[in-house]
Amino acid sequence: MKNTVVLWVVFFLFSFSNLAQVVYYQETCQCGVTGAGFSTALGSGSGNFSIYIEPGSTIKKAFLFGVRFWDDPIPVIPAVIPLNSINHTFDNQTNSGAVFNAYGNHTSRNIQIHSLDVTTLLDPNVTNYSITIPPQSSCLGCSFNCFYLYVLYENPSFTENITSYVLLNNQDEQFSNAYNLPVLNQISTNSPIGFATYLDRLGALPPADGSILFFNNGILNNVGLLKGGDTVNSNWDFGGVKGHFYFQNNILYGLDDDTPDNSVGGTDGLLDAAPYLHPDGTLKWILSYANQVTTNGRYNIYNGFFIEHSTPCDTFSVSVPSDTTI
Repeated sequence: MKNTVVLWVVFFLFSFSNLAQVVYYQETCQCGVTGAGFSTALGSGSGNFSIYIEPGSTIKKAFLFGVRFWDDPIPVIPAVIPLNSINHTFDNQTNSGAVFNAYGNHTSRNIQIHSLDVTTLLDPNVTNYSITIPPQSSCLGCSFNCFYLYVLYENPSFTENITSYVLLNNQDEQFSNAYNLPVLNQISTNSPIGFATYLDRLGALPPADGSILFFNNGILNNVGLLKGGDTVNSNWDFGGVKGHFYFQNNILYGLDDDTPDNSVGGTDGLLDAAPYLHPDGTLKWILSYANQVTTNGRYNIYNGFFIEHSTPCDTFSVSVPSDTTI
């Protein structure tokens, strides 16, 4: 009698109903991972950002994320975004499923995160990117204007298994937004936990207070105030905070003005979250407006997070009896 074993793997795009984010992508491999971004806040413009890929690597997976803002009615799309002179089209087909609204007086301000798989379009030898965000609408702020490039790469010199997560926000903005990542793979005890933010504006209009990042490991830890915008990687003072980083062989590195320490601050949107791991093995964090009184002009927009850690979990092989089909 021939046995049949059916394996169902729900992996690439899923969400947890009790969470405030979509776990868009998760991978475990002997890899490195890098990310960086650019924003024009409310306008169009051009800029540059850099990632890091270890020489001799091949690209395993790469996504370009873009954030679309609009007031009702919905503006015309698609938008064509040149990245190093290669055009990338964002339209209704690139919707990631993460949609939320800005807080305060802007109840009609809709925010939608889009994603493009650019794995086959990137050269692993290219680490500096120019980007142009063209005018897209007569409505101020109705556009794609906040981008992030995420790259997972393999190299024969890597010896550490890492788990990498891409989380996209789908929770309407409030005074305080709580998030929770169930850690699906065991974290190595000697591993940093890379935590990079993908945020925009953080107070584009007064009071421009920014958002405080808290972690809960049984105690609420204030790890710093994220505020303003990255003036290096944005032509707007309020172009948002984007953690620029790479993680490989169990070491977390910062890029641009982002530092791999245990805190964030200003436009430094990267930290090692290992000290803040909850006793139940999960990560729990909160983004909260520094000014809890004034609501006018709120644009503290939380798009997503990129989390990396080493893991003792390994690839595995299965010995299958001759009378069994998988």
